[in-house]
Amino acid sequence: MTLSRAQALEDLGWLRRSLEYVYPSLYKYDDKATVDARFEGVAAGRGKLYVLMNGGTFSSAADAIADIHRTTDAAFIGEESGGLYEGPTGGDSIVVQLPHSEIRVRISPNIQLGYMYRKHPVGRGVMPTHPTRYSIEDVVAGRDLEMERATALVREERQRNPSR
Repeated sequence: MTLSRAQALEDLGWLRRSLEYVYPSLYKYDDKATVDARFEGVAAGRGKLYVLMNGGTFSSAADAIADIHRTTDAAFIGEESGGLYEGPTGGDSIVVQLPHSEIRVRISPNIQLGYMYRKHPVGRGVMPTHPTRYSIEDVVAGRDLEMERATALVREERQRNPSR
């Protein structure tokens, strides 16, 4: 099938309007200063946030981690999270068939476009800022490398800033 330029542009227009219908506006996330201001009077908001994660962190937990990553400067400890940084892919989809090319496009209304505001590999989970890698010996010994790293980071932070 060969489309004229006008037909291809019309198909693109259909796709754009479909996306605009599903996503009336791009998700915009607060920057760190705004989030910090919300926690001004809350003691929990004054210290560093440490997030423990791995490939078993998926579904709603992966969505929460992605939102924390977008809105804070938290430390992420462990392995790449399950799920997608750009948001959930489950649920109902909307299928749009473009009028001239008859290409069918599936759009998930659950995907969050806010990930576009940060450089991040599409189709990947949240990447740790403090990666851990288990050896066979660690697994056999029952070690919790994420908790060990978090504990070490908290101790280092307390040494640097004893007032926290």
